[in-house]
Amino acid sequence: MTTPLHPRTTIPAPVRVQAPGKINIHLGVGAANDGYHELATVFQALNLGETLTLIPGGTRSIIVQGRYADAAVPHDETNFARRAVDLLITALEGERDVDVLRDLDIVIDKQVPVAGGMGGGSADAAAALVGAAHLVGGVDDAIVHECAVAVGADVAFLLRGGTAIGQGRGELLSPVLTRGTFHWVMATSTSPLPTPDVYARFDELNPDPAPAAVPDQVLKALAAGEPDTLAEFAANDLTEAAVSFMPEIAEIMEAGRDAGAVLPLLSGSGPTIGFLARDAHHALDLAVLLQATRGVNEALRTTGPAPGAHIVDGD
Repeated sequence: MTTPLHPRTTIPAPVRVQAPGKINIHLGVGAANDGYHELATVFQALNLGETLTLIPGGTRSIIVQGRYADAAVPHDETNFARRAVDLLITALEGERDVDVLRDLDIVIDKQVPVAGGMGGGSADAAAALVGAAHLVGGVDDAIVHECAVAVGADVAFLLRGGTAIGQGRGELLSPVLTRGTFHWVMATSTSPLPTPDVYARFDELNPDPAPAAVPDQVLKALAAGEPDTLAEFAANDLTEAAVSFMPEIAEIMEAGRDAGAVLPLLSGSGPTIGFLARDAHHALDLAVLLQATRGVNEALRTTGPAPGAHIVDGD
C-alpha cells in the first residue's frame, strides 16, 4: 500500500525593510474638525531611519533592539507595526491568502528617537506594510495607503519618502521638487512630549487659528536648494505650544542659532529640534557644539530627502 504524499507547507523567508524618519520643514496648523486638525505641512524624509525584519512562522512576538531599544516602545497589539499588519490582514481577508501574516514575528531596529516628532513609530508601520505586502505577493497601492492612514497620517508619507506637501491630516500628499541635499542635525531630548497634549495647548493658545497653508516661498526655496531663503519662511505652528511645556526648547533653538544653524525648527510636535546646516562639514561642527548644550541628549547628523519604505533583503 502506498502512503499518499501530502504537500509540505513552506514558510517564506524573513523579509527586511527600511523606512525613513522625517522632519516637517513647515507645519501649518488650522482648526480642529472631528477631532483632527487641518494641516498644511512639508514633509522631508531623512536617512536616519528604522529597519524591520518580518519573520513568518513565529509567535507574533515584537522584539525591539538598537539605539532606542530601552525606550517605551509597545511590545503588544498597540505597536504601530503590528497594527499596520493587522489592518492589512483585515483589508485582504476573504480575497487573498493572508495566513502568512497572522503569526509574524517583528524585529525592530530602533534608530529614530521615540516620541520625538520624527515619525519613528510611523516608519515602523510603513516598513511593516511594505514587508507584509511583499510576503503576500504584492498589494494594490490604494489598499496599502488606506491601511497607512488608518494607523497615522505620517505613515502614508513615509511609504513614499522624498519631500511632499501633506494636507488634510497630512495624508493627502503631493510631491515637492527639491534640489540638492539638505543637511540636518537633530537635537534630541530625554523627555518625551505627547502629541495630543501639544495640540490641545495649541487650541488653548489659538482659539481661532488661520487656515493652514504652506508659503509659496518655502516651495521655491526647496526647488532652488536655497537654505537661507528657506530659513526666512519655514515655521512650525506648534512651537509656542511645545515651548509652553518645555521652555528649554526655546533655549536650545537659540543655542543652535548662536552656533551658526541656518534654521532651527521644531520637528513635528517635538521635542526633537532640527537644525539646518549649510553642508556636511557645517553639520559636523554644529553637532559637536549642540552636544554640549544643556537639554540636548544627542545631536544626530542626517540628510534629506531620503527614499520611502523599501525592501532591502527578502525572497
